Amino acid sequence: MNTTASPSHILPKKHSPAPRVTSVVASCRTEGSTLSIAVQGEIDHFTAAPLSALLTSAAAFGHTCLVVDASRVTFCDSGFVNALLAWRRGGRRLVLAAASTAVRRLLAATRCGHLLAKEARG
Repeated sequence: MNTTASPSHILPKKHSPAPRVTSVVASCRTEGSTLSIAVQGEIDHFTAAPLSALLTSAAAFGHTCLVVDASRVTFCDSGFVNALLAWRRGGRRLVLAAASTAVRRLLAATRCGHLLAKEARG
């Protein structure tokens, strides 16, 4: 009896697909130079990329204030904080109108809470 087996080290390795990027921006509206967004779900390095692109575009179109409702964010990492800090680095105003527990924990852990201070809308 002759059998042929293919050792696993000879077979081509299957590559895992790229991470699925879903939109974390639930809503977006503008009023004058203010951009208001609501973000939701899990915001990590991959899912923050479209958010960063949106903010870069908004800045290019002359928006100078960003109001963020992050009350529906279930998980976030430095990708989210970096997107917000990039907005601030341009000298633009940032209002964190609402923050979930996950966002508050990250801001406390990174000690960035004072940079992304909650402000009253007005």
